[in-house]
Amino acid sequence: MAKTKLVPKSWIPAGPYSLGTQLGNLAFLSGQIATANDGSVIGGGDVKAQTEIVIDKMVEILDEAGMTLDDVLQTTVYLQSLDDYAGMNEVYSARFKEPFPARATVRADLAGAGLLVEISCIAGHT
Repeated sequence: MAKTKLVPKSWIPAGPYSLGTQLGNLAFLSGQIATANDGSVIGGGDVKAQTEIVIDKMVEILDEAGMTLDDVLQTTVYLQSLDDYAGMNEVYSARFKEPFPARATVRADLAGAGLLVEISCIAGHT
C-alpha cells in the first residue's frame, strides 16, 4: 500500500512538507495555520476566526482523502497563549461533533507572527 499526498486545490504548503498524507484508511494532517498562500495571516488577532479558518483547511484536506471531520480520531491543538483556550474551544466544539476526537491542547510558540492557533490531526474510516 502506497502513501499518497493530499493536495487540496486552495492551499499550498509553505515548506518541504505535505499538508496531509494518506495510507489506506488513515489520513495524517500537518498542523494547519491561518495563513493565505502568500504567507499573510488571516484573522489576525482573533482566535475564533483563526480556528474557523484552520478547521476549514482541515475539511478541504480531509475531502481529498474522502473523509470529513466526523472521521477525525485525534487532534493536537497548539495555542500561542492559553488565554485563547475558551475562544478556540467555542469554535472547536461547534465544528466537531460527539463523539469528539481525542485531543491534546498545548501552549507553544507558533512559527509566525500573529498566529494564534494551529491544529493537526489523524483521521480514519472503515
